[in-house]
Amino acid sequence: MSNTDFLRQSEVDLLPPGFEHGHVFHIQVDDYEATAEVDGWHPVSREAIEICQSETTQGTPKPGQKRKLASDALKLIFLTQQGLIASARVYITSPELYTWFQLSGSWVSAVCRAHRIHVELKRHRRKTTRRRIKNVMHQARAEKS
Repeated sequence: MSNTDFLRQSEVDLLPPGFEHGHVFHIQVDDYEATAEVDGWHPVSREAIEICQSETTQGTPKPGQKRKLASDALKLIFLTQQGLIASARVYITSPELYTWFQLSGSWVSAVCRAHRIHVELKRHRRKTTRRRIKNVMHQARAEKS
């Protein structure tokens, strides 16, 4: 199983029953057409879930983790404003990133509260899964350098 396949499967494992993984929305704004994929989608409740997977090792989230969270929130806000989803959640897998979100007084936290995006800590049950996610992400960062 490739690293990408592993990460996608680990997202599926976090989704509640009845949610589709990798749902793609087709968007039209004026004459511009685009797509947006969400990690989880429930067709009956029209709820979308984005999963912010990371494993922080040094106690403080990296700037890229914070940007990923902000990007997920922005996507969910946009899809809500377009009328494509009725409600939204973000799952964070890193306790450190979740704590930063709750306690830092950041604009990301304020925006999520203002737009009723529920942010939850969701841990993978298996320690080996968490360790592999950490290693995959570390490897990806090393390849970019």
